[in-house]
Amino acid sequence: METDSNRRPLLSIVLPTRNHIPYAKSAIDSILEIADWRLELVVQDNSDVRDLESYMRGWASDQRLRYQYIPPPLSMIGNFNAAVARAEGEYVCVIGDDDGVNPEIVDAAAWAKANDLDALTPTCIVNYLWEGGLSSTLFTRIEGGELYIAAFTGNYRQVDPKKEAVKLLRNGALYYHAFYLPRLYHGLVRRRCLEDIRERAGAYFAGLSPDIFSAVAISEIARRVVFIDYPLTIPGVCPGSGSTFQQKKGFGGRIEDSFLMRDRGDYKWCDLIPRVYTAETVWAESAIVAVRAMGREDLVRELNLPKLAAYCIGANASIAVPVVHKLFEALRRTGRSRTVGAVRFVWSLFSGPGWKLWLRIWKRLRMMLGVK
Repeated sequence: METDSNRRPLLSIVLPTRNHIPYAKSAIDSILEIADWRLELVVQDNSDVRDLESYMRGWASDQRLRYQYIPPPLSMIGNFNAAVARAEGEYVCVIGDDDGVNPEIVDAAAWAKANDLDALTPTCIVNYLWEGGLSSTLFTRIEGGELYIAAFTGNYRQVDPKKEAVKLLRNGALYYHAFYLPRLYHGLVRRRCLEDIRERAGAYFAGLSPDIFSAVAISEIARRVVFIDYPLTIPGVCPGSGSTFQQKKGFGGRIEDSFLMRDRGDYKWCDLIPRVYTAETVWAESAIVAVRAMGREDLVRELNLPKLAAYCIGANASIAVPVVHKLFEALRRTGRSRTVGAVRFVWSLFSGPGWKLWLRIWKRLRMMLGVK
């Protein structure tokens, strides 16, 4: 007779962590307090110290916990790959070490299995703000310990992920949350889809951005993808997390100097993307790595290079020269008209983030001319 101890878990919550020990402890406790044998928690620890490992001894009797410590040096992507590799659930959900989950996520996984879904992604906006996660501004007073949950309906819809991936590329690979892309990060994905990606790409995550790479790669693999307007996970914002501006240190500098390249000296940056560190370049580069890993070289031409360049410059005008130079080089290498590309670039700059840039230039000229 099969018992709870030898059943395969239905859902693996995967938690890669590094040096966020107080937040990781809270996430681990909250997940393991869910009394459901169908749930498995995989913790992959790459911290500089082994304090979390000592804390894990308190949960040693819980057979649903799979904890592993790998000391530095190990890249962020390496930590993510090691974490997913240990997951045994039929469905996998990756969260950050300052995040949490709705206990109903296990029932959601059962519903996904009953309906033969490859991916189930929540659309409801949820955030938990830890103390010090964001700074107050002149106009906004931000307190710690705040949970925000937007109104939700429980409605769901099935989408065509391949079409959504093309839409993302045609948008310059910008703001992937605006598209119906299946997500492993804060979403549920069938493990067999992840194994397919690993076989093709050599790893579960091959780009610098694990969420962008997995979203685009899964879009090529998954057949039945559903989005549901219901909170299944609780994204957190703590000091030093990927959701804070502290991670933007070095923006506009060389990609080689970013924290994403730590312990990844062998990484080959895509030759179509400017070698500067911005959110926009990392998103686009990870998307291109994903489509190439999935054998879809034809999709590379779908990337809206002019829009990508415009938004890079809109975010950081100091990188305009290398970005524009790389834009024309990439247009030439992909066999696209540089004249048309230039027009699309100017249009994207004016219609997108560029008006703020031009407003700053106009204000500076007025100051120089003494015009009030």
